[in-house]
Amino acid sequence: MADVQEAEQEVTDPASAAGPVSKLDAALKAGEFVVSVEVVPPRIPSFAALDKVVEAIESVAVGVNVTDFAGANVRISGAMVCKYLLEKGVEPIFQMTCRDRNRLAMQGDLLGLLAQGLRNVFCVSGDYISLGDHPEAKAVYDIDSVNLIKMYNDMRTKGVFANGDLIRETPKTEHVIPKFCLGGACNPFADPFEFRVDRLAKKAAAGADFVQTQCIFDLDRFERFMKLVCERGLHKQIKIIGGVMPCKSHRPLLYMRDNVPGVRIPDEVIKRLEGAEDKKAEGVNIAVETVQRLRNMEGVAGIHIMTLSWEEVAPILVERAGLDKLN
Repeated sequence: MADVQEAEQEVTDPASAAGPVSKLDAALKAGEFVVSVEVVPPRIPSFAALDKVVEAIESVAVGVNVTDFAGANVRISGAMVCKYLLEKGVEPIFQMTCRDRNRLAMQGDLLGLLAQGLRNVFCVSGDYISLGDHPEAKAVYDIDSVNLIKMYNDMRTKGVFANGDLIRETPKTEHVIPKFCLGGACNPFADPFEFRVDRLAKKAAAGADFVQTQCIFDLDRFERFMKLVCERGLHKQIKIIGGVMPCKSHRPLLYMRDNVPGVRIPDEVIKRLEGAEDKKAEGVNIAVETVQRLRNMEGVAGIHIMTLSWEEVAPILVERAGLDKLN
């Protein structure tokens, strides 16, 4: 710790000036109702498919979440996709999972992304290996998502690595304190219900600026969750962005209900979509109704659209929900 005490002079990276460090950070601090959209990297060694995706969502999203081997399936590294988006002038939010890296790799990958211009990072445990295409793979989980948030927050507030060393090239060079917007995941639907609010409080205390929630279909339960959050004043400590997932059919809902832990999908939602003549249109209708209800809940700071590779639905949803007229 002597390394920290001797650091009287310090220099920060170009994003460290007073005020917001990214478009997402600026929108959250301004109290805007934000929209972020999730993209899943390709499974082939080409970025060509991303161009169409970016074209569909860049006009409506303040930030683009890039998943990190979502579903525990092999895809192009999310870090490489973030670099590609930065070159296209799109603001990415990199999802860093605890599942695939130890703390050395977590810190090293972040440094590399910051050097490329990344200013938003999202910390998450990661989907279970058993659900993916390499179920025999070994998960890492060196630290959990709360401690990952704390580790990253220490890097951006104290300029230290997890071992206490200052972030600098050598003991004789300047001390660097990188600045970035820091988020985490939130699942209001896992049990025990009351513990979910405690978990959110831990992430706020660890230093997260925002959380994005699991996809919301059980609006009554989410409303109860937000009531508890607001009663404890947590919505004033951390921004809560609600997850919204438009679906083309009822089949993804059945799969998530039966196979994905911590997802709650009421039977009436599944039946409504299953019985619809135009399932895509009904999927959009359900998502629009969800967004409209979220907008009226105290403490909800925006929505995070999970498209299931249906990226062109994002601007439709934003327009139908009237979000294009906000802010």
